[in-house]
Amino acid sequence: MAPRTSPALAAIFNSRDEVIEAIRSALENDGFATGTARLAEIRNGARDLVAFVEVHCPDVTIYIRKIEQTFSP
Repeated sequence: MAPRTSPALAAIFNSRDEVIEAIRSALENDGFATGTARLAEIRNGARDLVAFVEVHCPDVTIYIRKIEQTFSP
């Protein structure tokens, strides 16, 4: 097997742009390439998830459905 010459690709899927951007920025700072899509685009058919994965072949997929935040008084 030939050595890899490109950075590992992380696919990031979330419904909030700020979450996507925060994860994308952190991963790119650590040397990853990234591909992103909003969950609404996948749900409404604007983005074809299967085609995205087949074309880009991500090494890791990050899917965060919901982040709940709790506060203590």
